[in-house]
Amino acid sequence: MAKKFTVLYVDDEQDNLLAFRSVFRRYFNVFTASGGSEALALLKDQAVHLVLSDQRMPNMTGIELLECVSSKYPSVVKMIVTGYSEMEPILTAVEQGRVAQYITKPWKVEELKNILETALDTSH
Repeated sequence: MAKKFTVLYVDDEQDNLLAFRSVFRRYFNVFTASGGSEALALLKDQAVHLVLSDQRMPNMTGIELLECVSSKYPSVVKMIVTGYSEMEPILTAVEQGRVAQYITKPWKVEELKNILETALDTSH
């Protein structure tokens, strides 16, 4: 049986967290967090293979969160999701290797599943 990877999805919108968990829990072990601080606290106690974070959140952007994740947990795959057009900070993070990939909202289930599986399969 194939290894079931653990994914942490971070988003300040509760509906997005519920939707992600309900769709992807059959493919991955799924944790969710409603912001950067909650995500970092969870990472202290849980081994996670991939963090997918929304970019625009209060108190800490997705890029800021993923930079913290990168320094503390370098083997974790980091991806960002955004529904906004301000792409410069995201593209810079991807170019500098701090983020593996960005995904645009609204995401399509099968497309996002393939992106996550490919990233996890190639990194672990």
